Amino acid sequence: MTSSIKRRSIVLSFVLLAITTFHSYAQLSLQSVEIGLKGGGNFYKIGGRSFDNKTYPSFTAGAYAELNFTPQWSLQPELSWSETISQTGDQFNQIYGGIQSKLYSNYVSLPVMVAFKPVPELSILLGPQVGYLVTQTTGVLPSNLRDKDVFSKVDVGIVFGGQLNLGRVKVGARYYVGLNDVNGINSTDDWRVHGFQFYLGYHLWDVKVKKKK
Repeated sequence: MTSSIKRRSIVLSFVLLAITTFHSYAQLSLQSVEIGLKGGGNFYKIGGRSFDNKTYPSFTAGAYAELNFTPQWSLQPELSWSETISQTGDQFNQIYGGIQSKLYSNYVSLPVMVAFKPVPELSILLGPQVGYLVTQTTGVLPSNLRDKDVFSKVDVGIVFGGQLNLGRVKVGARYYVGLNDVNGINSTDDWRVHGFQFYLGYHLWDVKVKKKK
């Protein structure tokens, strides 16, 4: 199976999962919507022979919403700017003839997570995430590959973790597992992003949609 077919299969799986999730929640009555801002740090690394397999800190910031259907269940979509920093290893030059360098990639990320609250102060999160590449490091590839981007435009993965709900303040930690190869040069080496994210959020607005009976 070619890498393009794999990417289409991953994106299709993401769409089907999102449709299934929204369909399940459509059977429930939306009680309220919470909207807030969040920011924090990524501790990601990119697997593959081309990289040094080390984690580098970077930042993330954006907005989130909590669509509350019951006291225990909600849907939590987010929209954020997310940076990944990686360092190429010795084999990057051997495989691609490129300059060994620290690489920066910035994504607009959209995770859509199901949140389960066993108690009001704790949310357990799980769901898909899709990221679209906005900017990346350039000038590291040789002249015969200069028309290529180092990283592919789309990164799709799964997010899971936990969040403390401390009044208006949210404190969270989650793990991201990339599902698709983000190598934008060719399929010689498989690159996948994975790692932790830690964040602090603040609840700004709370809109009541339906009063409880």
